Amino acid sequence: MAEKKFDILMLFQVIFTVFVILISIYGKVTENYSLLPLTLILLSITLLIMGLREYKRTKNLLWGIIILCISLYILFSAIEGIMIN
Repeated sequence: MAEKKFDILMLFQVIFTVFVILISIYGKVTENYSLLPLTLILLSITLLIMGLREYKRTKNLLWGIIILCISLYILFSAIEGIMIN
């Protein structure tokens, strides 16, 4: 069985994912949605890292670009939410 190498991008992905989950749970429990733009920014960073890992893993540019576009759309939505408030 091939041993998986430790990847720094995977570490960052796990860290940002944990932050997104914790902030989302906090917002849902307290019904305080003022941290939603921060959650969306962290989610877009997580998706950006996922896109980079997918491209690095498969060398297939299609899925990397799709995930990157989704990440940029979420980032745009978060920035727009900050600007409106």
